Amino acid sequence: MNSCKFIFIFLLFSKASFTQDFIVLKKKSKVIQTWFGGQHIYVQLNNGSWINALINKIEFDTLYLQPFATPVVLNRFGMPVIDTVFYGVMHVAVNNVRAFPKNESLPYVKNGLILQLGGGGYLLLNLINTLGNNEPVFGDKNISKISVAAAILAIGTIIHKTHKSNYIIGKKYQVEYISSKPSS
Repeated sequence: MNSCKFIFIFLLFSKASFTQDFIVLKKKSKVIQTWFGGQHIYVQLNNGSWINALINKIEFDTLYLQPFATPVVLNRFGMPVIDTVFYGVMHVAVNNVRAFPKNESLPYVKNGLILQLGGGGYLLLNLINTLGNNEPVFGDKNISKISVAAAILAIGTIIHKTHKSNYIIGKKYQVEYISSKPSS
């Protein structure tokens, strides 16, 4: 009987010591990402500054962030190495968070840059080759090629202008603070 009480008390204290608060980035009711204490976070504040930090803890709607930088320095042998410099702990209210960057695969394709480079590069190459061969730039043979390249360049530019690379907190995205402590 004593061992059952001991196990019960042990489980009670171990559960209490492992509970922690966290924040969730949501789009309506869909969870996009979750952050706990001890994790890395890259966030934009309401003043427009971006912070690269470790989360020391999350408590009472406040993020305790320890910003850091990773400069390249020379070691004692004169070889460049990456060093990590930590700064003091910042207290940031969850309401002061403005945006999070999107972690996209193939960002140059999704933001239209590859289409802009392809269309613009082909237009430039076509112009150089056409003028080098003493042919008319807007001749009957060349006008369809220029039109297709200009259309690809225009589509890439439109995609680049309309693409959002951040989750901006507001109507569409919300940050929610979740407390794991029982409310009294």
